[in-house]
Amino acid sequence: MLRKLDLQMRRFAAPARNLSFQEPSMNLRKSGVIAAIAFLMLLPSLAAAHGISEGDKVAMLGGGLFRYLWLGASHMLTGYDHLLFLFGVIFFLTGFRDILKYITAFTIGHSLTLVAATLLGVSVNYYLIDAAIALSVCYKGFENLGGFRAYLGRQSPNLLWVIFGFGLIHGFGLSTRLQQLPLGDEGLLSRIFSFNVGVELGQVAALAVMLLIISGWRRTGSFNRFATASNRGLVAAGVLLFLVQMHGFGHTTDLNLFGFGSTAGSGGMPYSGRGPNMAQAVESDHLREALDGYDQAFRARDVDALWQIFAKDMVLYEQGSQNVGREEALLKHLGPDLQAFQQMEANFTDARILESGDTAIVTRRLAVKGILPDRYFLAQGHETQGWALRDGKWRLVHLHWSFPSG
Repeated sequence: MLRKLDLQMRRFAAPARNLSFQEPSMNLRKSGVIAAIAFLMLLPSLAAAHGISEGDKVAMLGGGLFRYLWLGASHMLTGYDHLLFLFGVIFFLTGFRDILKYITAFTIGHSLTLVAATLLGVSVNYYLIDAAIALSVCYKGFENLGGFRAYLGRQSPNLLWVIFGFGLIHGFGLSTRLQQLPLGDEGLLSRIFSFNVGVELGQVAALAVMLLIISGWRRTGSFNRFATASNRGLVAAGVLLFLVQMHGFGHTTDLNLFGFGSTAGSGGMPYSGRGPNMAQAVESDHLREALDGYDQAFRARDVDALWQIFAKDMVLYEQGSQNVGREEALLKHLGPDLQAFQQMEANFTDARILESGDTAIVTRRLAVKGILPDRYFLAQGHETQGWALRDGKWRLVHLHWSFPSG
C-alpha cells in the first residue's frame, strides 16, 4: 500500500508541486525512521499531558485577563495535535497569499466554536473531540500524499472549506480545555476573548517557526526526498493519537465527561439530554421553586438560605461519612466547606424527579469545581435529594452524595 502511494506521489504530486522525488540514502533513511519512531513513542505521553495542569488552574482562578491570554498562547504552543495539523496545511504552500487565506479560514473556524461553545456552556467529551482532531491530522497527511486521486480516483474536496470545518472542530477542543476552569459569570466574555487572543498569538508564533524551518528546508535536496515520508508520518501520528484518545474515552469514569451537554435549561443548570430535565419532569411549580432556591443558595454558598430550605430533621449523608443532622451539616460540614471556596462553580445534570403527593425524590449528577486556599478542587458524582411538604412548603429532608472511587 505504501509503495503504491509512493508511486502515485511521483505521478501526481511531484509535477503539481515541481518536486522530483529521489530515493534517500540509507543513512538518511535510517535517521528519518529513528526520528519518526522516537516521535511516535512520545505521542501517548504528550496526549496524556495535553490539558490544563493543576498549577495553571490555580493561577487562572486567581489571575486576571493576562493570565488567560498566556494560558491560550501556551496551550496552542504545546498543542501537538493543532500544530501537526497546521504543519500539514502549510507543508506545500509557498505563496504568502495562500498561507494567509488558509490560516485565516482555520482561525475563523476555531474562534467561532471556542467563543460560542464556552459562552453558551456547550461541552463535549474531550477524548472524543481530541480523537476528531487526530483524524484531521490524518486527513491532511493523506491529502498531501495525493491519496484522494490515488485511492479514490477523484479530486480532493475544496481545501478552504475543509480547513474551515476542521477549524470548527479544533475550536471545540480548545473550548473543552477552557471550560475545565470555573469561569463564573462576571467578566466571562473578557476571559474567553483573552484566551482566544492568546491562542492566536501562540498560533502566529508557531507558524513563524514552522515557516522559517520549512522555507529553509525547501531549499535543500532532503525536502524533496523526505516530503512523502513526512506526510506519511502525519498520517501515522494522527492514527496513533486517535487510538490513544479512544482508549481514554473507553476508560472514562468521570460522570460528566460523556457526550454533549449545555448550560441551557431551568435555572441555568446544564442538562445533557439523556433523560427528562427538571422543567419537563416536575409538575409542581412550588417544588420547582424549591429546587431552584436550593441550587441558587448552594452556588452562592449562602448558609442562611440553606438553613431555611433544610428541614429540622434533615439528614446529610456523604459517601464514606456518617449521617449528620441539619445543624451539624451546616455548621460543621457543608457550610464551612462551601465558605472555604475562594471561587466555586456547581453544575447539576440529568435531573430526574419523582413527585407523589407531599413527597418527592430528585436524582441527578453533581459536579463542583473551584479554588480552595491550598488547592484546586474538583468533585463529580451523584446527588440524591428527598423533599417533603412541611407547613405548606417544600423542605429538603434527605441529601445524599456519592462519588466514584479514585
